[in-house]
Order: sequence, then structure tokens, then C-alpha cells
Amino acid sequence: MTQNSILDHFRQQVAEQPNARAVVGPRQHLTYQDLDELSDRLAARLRQRHIPRGSLVPIVAHRSFELVIAALAVIKIGAAYVPIDRRYPAARRRRIIDQCRAPLVLATASDPDEVAGAGVLDVDAVIADADTSGFRPATVASADSVYVIFTSGTTGEPKGVIVEHHSLRDLVAWHNTRFAMRPECRSTLLGGPSFDVTQWEIWSPLAAGASLHLLDEATRSDPVALLRFYADHHITHAYVPTVLVPALVDTAVPDGLALRYLFCAGEALHPLATHHLPYTLVDYYGPTEATIFATYRVVEPHSEDKPPSIGVPIMDTEAFILDDNLDEVPEGGVGELCLAGNCLARGYLDPALTAERFIRSVKLGRRLYRTGDLARRLPDATIQFLGRRDDQVKIRGNRVELGDVEAALLRHPLLKAAAVLADTSTGDAVNHLVAFIVLRDASSSDEAVVAAVRAAMRHELPDYMLPSLYRCLTALPTTLNGKIDRSALRHLIASSTFLPSPTAFDDEVEASVATVWRELLGHGQFTATDNFFDVGGHSLIATALVRRIGERLGTRTYIRDIYESPSVRGLAAVLRQRLHSEQATLDSEPIHQLQEDVWLPSDLDFGAGFDHTQLTAPRHIMLTGATGFIGVHLLARLLDTCAAMVHCPVRGIDAADRLRQVATRYRVPITDWQRVMVYTADLAEPHLGLPRSDYDTLSQRVDLIHHCASAVNFIQPYSHMKRDNVAGLRHVIAFAAHQRVKPLILSSTISVYSWGHLHTHKTVMHEADDIDQNLPAVSTDLGYVRSKWVMEKIADLAAAQGLPLMTFRLGYATCHSATGQCADYQWWGRMVKTCIALQAIPDLRNLREGLTTVDYMVSAISEISKQSSALGKKFNLIPSPERNVTLQAFFGLLSKHFGYTFAVLPFRQWVGLWANDSQAPLYPLLSMFEDNVFNGRTTVELYQDTYLWDCRNVDLHLADSDIREPDFNHETLARYLRHLLVEPYLPTES
Repeated sequence: MTQNSILDHFRQQVAEQPNARAVVGPRQHLTYQDLDELSDRLAARLRQRHIPRGSLVPIVAHRSFELVIAALAVIKIGAAYVPIDRRYPAARRRRIIDQCRAPLVLATASDPDEVAGAGVLDVDAVIADADTSGFRPATVASADSVYVIFTSGTTGEPKGVIVEHHSLRDLVAWHNTRFAMRPECRSTLLGGPSFDVTQWEIWSPLAAGASLHLLDEATRSDPVALLRFYADHHITHAYVPTVLVPALVDTAVPDGLALRYLFCAGEALHPLATHHLPYTLVDYYGPTEATIFATYRVVEPHSEDKPPSIGVPIMDTEAFILDDNLDEVPEGGVGELCLAGNCLARGYLDPALTAERFIRSVKLGRRLYRTGDLARRLPDATIQFLGRRDDQVKIRGNRVELGDVEAALLRHPLLKAAAVLADTSTGDAVNHLVAFIVLRDASSSDEAVVAAVRAAMRHELPDYMLPSLYRCLTALPTTLNGKIDRSALRHLIASSTFLPSPTAFDDEVEASVATVWRELLGHGQFTATDNFFDVGGHSLIATALVRRIGERLGTRTYIRDIYESPSVRGLAAVLRQRLHSEQATLDSEPIHQLQEDVWLPSDLDFGAGFDHTQLTAPRHIMLTGATGFIGVHLLARLLDTCAAMVHCPVRGIDAADRLRQVATRYRVPITDWQRVMVYTADLAEPHLGLPRSDYDTLSQRVDLIHHCASAVNFIQPYSHMKRDNVAGLRHVIAFAAHQRVKPLILSSTISVYSWGHLHTHKTVMHEADDIDQNLPAVSTDLGYVRSKWVMEKIADLAAAQGLPLMTFRLGYATCHSATGQCADYQWWGRMVKTCIALQAIPDLRNLREGLTTVDYMVSAISEISKQSSALGKKFNLIPSPERNVTLQAFFGLLSKHFGYTFAVLPFRQWVGLWANDSQAPLYPLLSMFEDNVFNGRTTVELYQDTYLWDCRNVDLHLADSDIREPDFNHETLARYLRHLLVEPYLPTES
């Protein structure tokens, strides 16, 4: 049969080997027949939606079965798919979708709903039940468009490149023949959905009848884990970005490696030794506009002394090196690399841009694409790449035009001018972007403006396009003709004035701290007084920072030190004092400090009382914390169980969008959005950060407050937590007293009991027991726990003054029993991932977290909060003592239901399995497992043999309802693990 398209090749494989594995994930696989049938279902639904041939259909996805199914379905109706990485910021996704003029967008329910102006079709839902009767795939012509890839644009707008079927078909056919891709082969999917190389990764194996193996996020960037994956799964063909190649070829080859070819692309490959490799390394070069690859080079052994090159053209591609007049330069001369042949894309979505970059050369009699790359032809006829003609660069394998970043910066209202350069002065394989900015208001603080701009850019650009460094100038330097003088800016980067003075550090302690900063940040462009978190630091490397400084100086360093003294000079002062102290240091809070923080403003008045219908039949509810895991589920429950309007104060400029994103992420079905009012607010600010008129109006209207907001962080110190948690609660209580009294439903935590049993020597803690008796333990517990204890005491103080109050002490919301959705970033999810990966658990006695489900929690809160008789009571919202599973019991359930085998190891030995692996899920929380908190024991160890928590109030007030404690049965745990282990942890081999 005639094979006009990649679809024809795929259908041939379906006919010849329907039961062969097509796409393989960590826990399941799809055969060719499965893939054909599932894509038929989606294609049939698309046709029912009357999507015309030739339409552009965006697919918001990650590397997944759904991405492949959706792409195939779009092709089957004669349309072109537009892959969009779901990790892109909302603004960029919207701009791409707007350019496509898409009739609808394909996504999964877990993907962000950022598709204004287009409908959304849930791929998972459709393939589960769509009818394919009567469906027949469209006949695809070779000149039809197959996909559109968006790359960075100089105007700030992404530009869409239209690729036709024949170009993709010919590339795949040539590659599969040249590198022996056959049905018995196995390849990998590593690239992001929006990357052009990813399209080749998908279609090369599927056109050959081979199997495509999906890589998780942790494995794809770890050379050791990658090679282990290749060996374990008998991978024969694989792709990695060029930046990973040096580390990969230097990594020991594991037993069982069947890899035949390793392909790389994305940046210039520098010479390296390959004679020891049991596989062939192939270096590809090509722009998106030439259908992924235009040239290739097999990297031969002992070629490291030869000039680097990008090889020779593939298939019928022609490469010309032209001067500014589009004449060919003499052999060895430098010019612009221009490409011709069937590989060329149709053009851009913008016809004007197509006319500019795709030209017809009368002299050569060819249609050419001007790559903008400088090159020369070497004596052996290979081509040497010499860099970019313009300001286009590659960052971590992704093409970035600096104008795109500049345009995003210039959209910020605080900036008057901006220029962005790539800094390659360190010689690293990975470029860094430096932003030079001019403030609109010269009297503004440079530091404040940079902080604001950094925060805004995180919502505008993918992470690889974010500038690492910012420098404020009074004006951008210009050339004589008025253009930005980029040479002058490069000189600023290279000049010593751009870096701190070598004598900027006072002594060896400061110098040691600065050395560790440089190692972890990857640059030394900071001063002794710069804030760690403003120069590229973040919480994920704070643990590594603490460990390295401690090892270098020989003194204990705490996470709180980094937050409370975030500069080199400040941190050195803390450590200097500790070095000269003979006493061992503990991370603790003076008890009197916590007690002194229990206060309220003196002008609050709760004497007016309240109407009990505010509880039983509220018309307006304020819900704080609606963007949290528990909060968004509580929002849905409130909407389902009462007729009230729900008012949600949310931090951030795009507050309403953020709330919808969270609901989509956790698959919370909120259909009655017209009853949800969202306000841009900050609870830690007076009047909740609202305009005074809004504050007064809302205070008069609201009947009831559900305070679910809480900063949850297991490493930040109390001094950082109390702004959001403690000050935030004071402002909420002030709101409850303002104009009319409003009952407060407070979400607290079971952790306010801490590990107080070691001080009280009690076995049971009743709901009405005074939590003061646990203060000695709380004062050395996590900063989060300290803040929650203070919050509950402040609420009690308000209740003593007349505030109608209920307090729910929440256990751990493990997951939703029906959907399996979970907050996998919290500590228990990290613990489960780690133990499953290590196949080992720590020997901790009777460690309980109050594990329950989020749907049970919010159902109980919603039900009890309607009851006037519940006012003034505390509710331990955790399983009853006999159903409150311990750590070992939980993992016993996983063994029982799913066949896991866990070794029970001494605590320190178990911690040692992952303590030096910065990729371990628990690594950012290492201080919980290593720091001496009390009598030589860590926080986690101290929670052994903890209290049995009484929950009789909960039982009493739910007795007349149908709400019952959940069971962690096979179905619930299966759903939980399916979501938790989407990106499993793969331990680093030691």
C-alpha cells in the first residue's frame, strides 16, 4: 500500500503485529492494537465535534500515554497536533492556543485549564467510553500538515512552525534504515512534549513496530539512572540532550546494557573520547524548520583531536554556506548555513515571517531556509558549527531567542528597558541568562524591583528561559546608530566590576560559606550581604547547603540558620559564635517566646453575639486556604451541602485563575463557580490585604469563616512561619469581630500535641485537654508545629473573649478515597515514595500520623460546623485509636495488597540509604531525620509511641450522619499509589 504518512506506517504495524508492545510505562503498557483502538475512540469524538481537516489541535500534556494517543487521534482526522508542555506558564500556553485559533484543546483532567476561548476535551474520559462505530481514519496526503511546534519568537510571541507529513515520514524512514530500527528494538521518550526532537522519538519506533519506553522526570536527567534504565529495559536506541553526553560517556556501563545507538542533539557537542563505549554515539543537528534533523555525525573513536563538526546532511537534504549576498563562500569560508530539500517545513503560521526566513534562491534554484547559524565546510566535507548569527541561543537543549525574554521583561510595569544576554563565561555546557534592566522609576529600590520582576517572570516564562542574574543600569549602552550595544554589555559580564571583590569576605568563615554558595548556585555573583534566595538559592538546595557548610567548618548548621541569616556575612556570624561556644546547640524556641506571641489586639469586641442561623444556614461563607489540598476539597463540599456564596481570599495577582488551576490539578469537580467569589488578598496584612471598602463590605456580608489557610513547611523556622500563620490568624479574628460577629471554624493540626508524651508520660490525650502541657515538646518541634500551637492558643484567647469557635485538629490527608489525588509534596508522600524505592522502612515503634482521607475530613468539617452544639469544642479529626494505623502497619497494607517486600532497618541505617542523595524525595527534609532535638533523638524518632488521640467529640457529632471513617482498602491504596508514583524516586547507586 502507498505510505503517504507516518499514520500509514503505524497502521501497517498494527496489521502485522497487533499484540506487540507499542508504548511502555512504569506500571503498564499499550500494544499496537490498544494504541490504535484508543486513538480511534478519541478521533471519533473529535470528528463528532466537527473538527475540520487541517485544523490545529493543541495537546496540553507531559510525556505520557495520553500524549501519544492524542497525537495519533488528531492525525487520524486529517488535522495537525500542537504539543504544549503542561509545565509551561499559563500565559505562554494561552498565547500558543490563541495563535492556533483552536476549536478545542486536548488535555487530561490533571492538566491546567489554561485555554481561554477554547473548549477542553479530557483525553482520559473520552478514551474510557467513546463510541468508534462507523469511524474510519481520514486519508492523509503527504503535503498535509502533521504538527506545529512553537519556538521562541523575537517579538516576544512564540512562533509556530508547520511541518508536513512527507517531511516527518522521510526523516523517520531514513533514520530507521540508517540506524536499524526494527520491531525487536526498544527506544525511549525523554524530551518534553513541545520539543521537536520528541516527535521523532515518538514516531521512529512506532513506524518500525518497536516499543517506546517512557522515562520519568528523575531518571531523564541522571546519567547513572539512565544507563541503569537502559540496561533494565534492554533499550537499544536512546536520545539524550547534548549537555548530558559528557557525564553519560564517563559513567560506568552497567551489566546487561543492550544499547546500540545513543543519539544527541540540542547544542554543539564538544570533542570527547568514545573509544571505550559499547554503543555508537550519533550527534544530530537541525532546526525545527528543517523537520528536526538536517545533519548527522557518527562520533568515531579517537576523534577528540579533530575539529568539532555537525557532520553531513541526511537523506536528500542540501546544506549551503552563504554570504550576505546569498552567494556560496569558498571552501573553508565562514557564512550562514542555509538548508534545502524535502526536509523543509511548510513555513510559519505567520506568512510574513515565512517570507523572511524561507526564501527562493534564483542562483541555486532552491527553496532555502536561513538557519541564522554560522558555519564553515571542513576539508573532509563535514560542516563545522560556529555559533549564532543573531541572539538566538540554546538553554538546556531548548532554543531561546533573547528577544522573547526581553519582551516578557518589558511587559513588566516597573521596567523601562531591558536587554538579555547568554553568559558562557564559565565554560559550562549550560548557558545562563543575564538580564540588564532599567527601572521606570529611578528612585525605586533596585532590590525590590528585581524581586518583583523575578516573581513575575516565573509566571510568564518556562524555567529554562528565566534569567539567573539581574543587573540594574541607569541606561542601556547604545551604539552610534542608536542600537543596544551588546558588546558593551558582554564586557560588563566579563569585567571584574560585575563580580564581588575577592576581598569582600572578612575571614575564613565567610570565605568558607561563600565557597559552598558558589558550588551550589553555580556562580559567584553575590556579595557578602546578598540574600541567598535572591541570587538563585531555593529550599531544595538549602539542605545540601547546610550539610556542606557543617562538614567544611566542623560545626552543626541548621536549616533555620539559612532562613534567619540568609547572607554570607549573617550566616558566618552565627557559625562563628557557635564555633566558639562549648555548649552543644539545639534548634529550639524559648518557651516564653511562644507564650508571648499569644495575644490579640485590645480593641476587638465580640459582645454583640451572633445569630445561630449563621451556622445552620449561612448565606455567605469566607473560606481561607482554598488553594490548598484540603481547602479546595472543602470548597467543593461546602458548595455541595449548602446554598451559600463562598468568598475566597487568595494570594497572587491571578487569584481566580490560580484557584481554578488547583481544582483542575486535584480533579475537584466544582461546577457552581458562579457561587465562588475570589479576592486577591494577603491574610498576613492588615484588613487581609484588601482595599478597605472591600474589607468593610465583606465583613458586613459574611456569616461564617472557615479558616483553612496555613503555610505548611517542614524546614522553615518559626520566625518565618509566624507571619503567615500567627499574624494571619490574628487578622482573620479581627475580621470575625469587625461590624458583626462571625463564628470561626479553625483548621488546626493533631501535631499541637507534638511528642509531649515524653514529658507528660500520658498515654491518651483527650480533645478537651489543655495543650499547654505539651509546650516543652512543641518548643523544640518544627517551626510549623510551633506556629500551629500558637495559633490554637490565640483562637482560644478569642473564644474566651466571646468569639464563637470550633477547632478541628486535622490528621494527615493522605489522599482522596475516590480519585486517589494526593498532596505528594508533603512529608508522608515523600516517605512512601522513598520506602517503596528502597524496599525498606525504618524500625520506628508506633509512629502515627493520623492518616485519613481528605474527603472524610471535609465531609466531617462541613457536617459538624453546622451544629450549634459543637461551638466551644475541639475535634481530633483523625481515625479512632483502634483504626489509626502506624507507619509499619501502613507499609504492611502495601505488602498485603500489592506484593511489596520491605526490609525493616534500624533508623540510622535506613536514613543512610538516601541521606547523601540530593534527588531523594526526603532529602529537603533531612533535618527532621538527622538533627538532635531531644536526648540525642531526631524529630521523627521522637514521634514514636506517641499519644493515643481521643476523638469522641467527632464520633458524637457525626453519629446521626452517614459519614464514617475510611478504610485504607485495596481500591483506595491503588488509586493513591497510581497518583503518587507517576514520577517515582529512583535511588542513586552508591
